[in-house]
Amino acid sequence: MPTTNNAASNTKNIWPKLITFSFIVLVIVIAVSLLPRGFSQDLSVVGQGTNAVVLVHDGNILQSTDTMAAMNAVRDDFEQHVAFIVADINTPEGKRFADNHGFGPAALAFFAANGEQLQILYSEQTSESLRRHLNTIFNYNY
Repeated sequence: MPTTNNAASNTKNIWPKLITFSFIVLVIVIAVSLLPRGFSQDLSVVGQGTNAVVLVHDGNILQSTDTMAAMNAVRDDFEQHVAFIVADINTPEGKRFADNHGFGPAALAFFAANGEQLQILYSEQTSESLRRHLNTIFNYNY
């Protein structure tokens, strides 16, 4: 008879563990779904028929990180009309792009659909200031 009692006790003990495990998995799934999407690093898009904004990113510079956060904040409103691209200066492709255009770290460059460089900014951008620049440079109203 002690075996039956032990089996019932084990069944009772598994439910709190199962519920806890399920809760942890649910929290992880929700947290992952809330992570921001990454930015494209495909610099070949510049000049291929879509307006583009390229951030020459250096993760060691706070201004660059803040500008990337501003890009993320406005991206949903503009992504149908503008390609948001990051040229990581710590990668060969990003460094080559920055060197070819004469851009320093934290540069934010605006390109027309035909690849013409329209403007370059080095000042830190907030979502409001970036929205203003996008609307002015590309003649949008968002």
